[in-house]
Parts: sequence; structure tokens; C-alpha cells
Amino acid sequence: MNALIAALLVSVSAGKDNQLRLYDFNPTNGALIERAKIDLTGAPGAQCLSPDGNRLYVAVRNKNSVAAFRINHAKKTLDLLGLTDIGANAAYVSTDRTGRTLLWASYSGGEVGTHSIAQNGAVEKTALSRIKTERCAHAILTGPANRYAYVPHTGPNAVYQFTFDAATGKLAPHPQPKVHPAAGLEPRHLAFHPTLPVIYFDDEKGDSVSTYQRSPKTGKLVPIHTASTLPAGFDGAKNTCADIEITADGKFVYASNRGHNSIAAFAVDPKTGRLKSIGQFPTGEVPRSFNLAPGNRWLIAAGQRSHDLHIYRRNPLNGKLIPSGKLPTGQGPGWVQFIPVHKEKK
Repeated sequence: MNALIAALLVSVSAGKDNQLRLYDFNPTNGALIERAKIDLTGAPGAQCLSPDGNRLYVAVRNKNSVAAFRINHAKKTLDLLGLTDIGANAAYVSTDRTGRTLLWASYSGGEVGTHSIAQNGAVEKTALSRIKTERCAHAILTGPANRYAYVPHTGPNAVYQFTFDAATGKLAPHPQPKVHPAAGLEPRHLAFHPTLPVIYFDDEKGDSVSTYQRSPKTGKLVPIHTASTLPAGFDGAKNTCADIEITADGKFVYASNRGHNSIAAFAVDPKTGRLKSIGQFPTGEVPRSFNLAPGNRWLIAAGQRSHDLHIYRRNPLNGKLIPSGKLPTGQGPGWVQFIPVHKEKK
């Protein structure tokens, strides 16, 4: 059976309310309608979907836990499978490409870890691996072949590299344990190009996005290009970058500016992967998180300090964002996640 997208939900981590806000999203006009407020035992942060689209994982940061939800496609609800104490305040959670392992990075703890995901989708408590790095570990993702994992660190200005064994779910230090970007950049989040051997990191203190070549064979990274997220004349001391995403076709990259309060957009050179700015698009105050909808026609950004959601229609030809509306949301929204609702077609 092939799963078709029948509807779209949007889940927002309202950290100061200890809630997830769940919305129906209308892909025709971009309207959001609140569907539910889901109370948690602590402050929700990063979210991720399982590769099959049937599970949602949410870091509950001040409880050192991860909540697992089953996505009920028939009812368009999130059903809690369990809350697992992982013993770490996870700034970022992701699954490997098979969906059998949860990976996390702890900013305050300066460490990374992995946990097995049970058959029902819940996160197992016992860690498969747990490795100390340095403070300010901000994100963790495995590459397209699921053989290497990358962890950008802001404070020490480094990208830690690991080998990943999908069979065991374990991380191990890479032969080249870390890469140091140019001074002052401080990589925060990352996105893989869908076809080129390239990774993009948004640089928190560098107000930029850096392009790295990635060896498919060894996983080794080499920086090749850095492009500013800010317009000429804006004081970079008043800005930090937060989130980054790339379109499914690999033609455009977006990164958020906290201070300039905008989404920076870039066109991707189809041969080299280098970036060219196509402008900045105003958004809410302190846009910590944003997300592209499936199909990439829409983008939603959360103003963490303005406590609102900003909706944009995206021009697929030139990559520019067209404001479509905004909506108040919960207090301190720190993550936005589109959730496709599937309709099974036999």
C-alpha cells in the first residue's frame, strides 16, 4: 500500500506553557486552526518525525526526557506512547534513517547518545551509546547513507564527526573526530543536500551559512564556502542564527536570523552547492525554529519572543517567501513541525 498525504498538522513546542500546540493546516490558503493543547510534564523543545511518518518524538528538556507519540492518522491526534528518561537535557533529537534508533545531543551536558526505539515506537531507557564531547552540542543527524553522524557545537566552534552502526545503533568517534570552522562562526544546525555530497551548517555567531563538501566514502568534511545571512549594513553583533532547512529539490536553503528577525534565503549552485543570497524575509521576534511543509509550498516560522507563528507561501521558481498570515500561539515557541496525515491507498 502507498501512503498518500490526506491532510497536514502542525505541532508547536510551547516551552513556557509545558505544552504542545497542535493545529490543522489548510494547504490551499495557509490557514491554521488550533486543534489541541497537549500538556506535558515539562518544557518541550526539539521535535522529529520517524522516517515512516507514524511517530513523533519530542525532547522534554527540563525533565531530561523524550516523549514518544503515535500519530493517529484516522483521528488526526497524537497518542502518547511514553516518556523516557534519557538522563540528558536534549537540545536536539533525531532518528537514524531506518527509524530504529533515536539520537540526541545535549547542549548543557556536552554529550551525545543513542537509544533503541521499541517496536511500538517508544524510546528504550538504556542507552546504546553515550559519548562526551564539549558544551554547546546543538544538533545531531546521520548522513544519507546512515554511516556517519555530525554534531555542530557553537561554543567550541567545532563539528564533531562520528561513525554510526545502524545494526547496533551505536556511535563511535570518527578517525577525524572534529572539524574546526573559521574563527567566530560557531555552527548550530545542519541540512544535507539531497543529491550533492554537501552539508550546510548555519553559523550562530557568524551570521552565515557554511557549505561543506562531504566524502560519501569516509564521511570527512571540508569547508568550501560561507555566505552571510544578513543584508549589508546590519550590525551582526545584534544577531544570531538558529535554524536551517533545504528544499527537497536541493535548489534553495533557508536560515533564521534572531535579532534581524528574518528568514534568510539562498539559491544553491546545482554543480558546486555554493550559496547565493536571494534576500531576507521579515518574521516574528527571535525566530528560533521554522519548518518547510511537505512539497515545500509553505513555510512556518515561530517567533519565540513574540509568541506567534508566521506563515509564508513559497515561490518554487525563485525561492522567495510571500507572507500569508500570522497567528498567536503558546508562550515561548521553540520548535515547529509539520506532520503529514496519511490516507492509505490500496
